[in-house]
Amino acid sequence: MVLVTEAHSQDRREAWLRVNVIHWQKPTKAVGFEFHQRMQANYKTEDKNIFHYPSVTLFRPWLYWKLNKNWIFWYSPLSYHGFTTIKNAAGATDTYTELRTTLGIQRNYLLGKVNNRNRAWYEFRFIGIGGDAYRFATRLRIQNTFIVPLWRPSANNQLGYQLSNEFLWAVQSGYVGFDHNRFYNALQWRVGKQEINLGYQWSLHKSGTDLYDRRQLFLNTSFEL
Repeated sequence: MVLVTEAHSQDRREAWLRVNVIHWQKPTKAVGFEFHQRMQANYKTEDKNIFHYPSVTLFRPWLYWKLNKNWIFWYSPLSYHGFTTIKNAAGATDTYTELRTTLGIQRNYLLGKVNNRNRAWYEFRFIGIGGDAYRFATRLRIQNTFIVPLWRPSANNQLGYQLSNEFLWAVQSGYVGFDHNRFYNALQWRVGKQEINLGYQWSLHKSGTDLYDRRQLFLNTSFEL
């Protein structure tokens, strides 16, 4: 009960935008680029404006390889993550930069008419680049997604419901264990290979011995060129 109370006392409201672009140069090889912009309200006050302050700006290049039996290997050599943290109720902020290298694997299944995506990433994190608080950490991310078709007006158009869960496990100096967990549900409009998802994400995070949650309005898009 103490942990639940602590989590809700630090409730954070945010807005996320993600744009992912993929270009398949060959049937088995592709390059891609991912952009995130996350905004936040001042969680140290009663502020509910989820577009009030920046939270994270992310640029991540990707290389993809299709393997046998619907396996896809992901590799991002180096990505940029610019973080903004809110220091106090007056809205003073601080910033820091993180660089990451990411390896991943994905397996897709078709369960009747339901599309099931299973993905695992391992991240090498260089946190606080150029600052006095620099540290290195790694993190395992496991995501499971189900997309349920709701309406198909034509062969290339589909409205679906997406439900996903992503579990993140931290490995760093002095701590190995739970990092955070994300639950996402959204409506998905798919035209050919293009996807637009608009939904709500709730995530539970651990910081030291405290738990807190984040609530995000999330527009998530993916385009194949």
